[in-house]
Amino acid sequence: MTPTHPIRIDLSNIMFRQDGAAERLAGIRAACDRYGFESGMQLHNTSTAEDIAAAVATGLPLTAHIPLLGDYQINLGTTQMAPTWESMAQSVAVMRRYGITQAVVHGLVMTDLPIPAFGRGRSYDQAMQAILRPEISLPGSRLCGDFFALPEFAARCELVRNHLAEAKRLYPDIELLLENDFPCYGAGNLFADCAAQLGCGLCLDSSHLWASSFIFDRDFMTEAAAFLATGRVRMVHLHASKYTAATPKTAWGDGHLPLTTPNAMGLPELVSRCRKADVRHFVLEIARSSAADIDCLAAMWAGEGGTYEP
Repeated sequence: MTPTHPIRIDLSNIMFRQDGAAERLAGIRAACDRYGFESGMQLHNTSTAEDIAAAVATGLPLTAHIPLLGDYQINLGTTQMAPTWESMAQSVAVMRRYGITQAVVHGLVMTDLPIPAFGRGRSYDQAMQAILRPEISLPGSRLCGDFFALPEFAARCELVRNHLAEAKRLYPDIELLLENDFPCYGAGNLFADCAAQLGCGLCLDSSHLWASSFIFDRDFMTEAAAFLATGRVRMVHLHASKYTAATPKTAWGDGHLPLTTPNAMGLPELVSRCRKADVRHFVLEIARSSAADIDCLAAMWAGEGGTYEP
């Protein structure tokens, strides 16, 4: 069934790191055309120059997940902003080169230390280990503890607001969207009650929120509804997670699995809520994305997604 309202579906250029990417891309574009969806592509924050070139070569409209090719991750919640401004300037230069005006960013980490960028030979955990703070983490884990009542957290949220305002002044042609974080290594932008106060458009990541909701004993769909109720959600990173309530908290990881993966998330309801909130921009941040993901999302959007739950 063709959705009543067209939507935009961006693929992630991490798909080019997998075999058969060209064939899968052709199938995805054909499926998007069949449903009347607009196709696009998002440059991932682990992109190499070759990954970016592959995305540009598709001719698809592009968005960005920054930093791009920078040496440091972007942390707007730090008092030591030089590495962040350096990576943001490098990212904006890449964006402007290819006419990209919208960027997703993770913006709030509980540290003043520079955070090395991951990807391009450095794993996420390798990049983050230096800033692990056991006193604000679950015992023996990289996962966040409850630091939301700390004065430090409030102060860092204020820093994010101020630095976002400065970024808008420096780069008026770039729309920054703050993404809710995966709950580890002191990442602080986890729920709508924080994100709504930061004065920025939002990118809602399904598996990040799934993990945060479980780690902090909140209801996933209630938290998703709270994000959508802010009226600030401009984009959704949509992917499945294999983790369930049977998984111990300290064993949780991220998602980034195809939408057809058996899961307990209730993704059809999430997509339905997005449609009701008039959120029409989805990014399939999935390495092995395929036309089956487009079929799945189309059914969810049309209200026929029940068969995609386990």
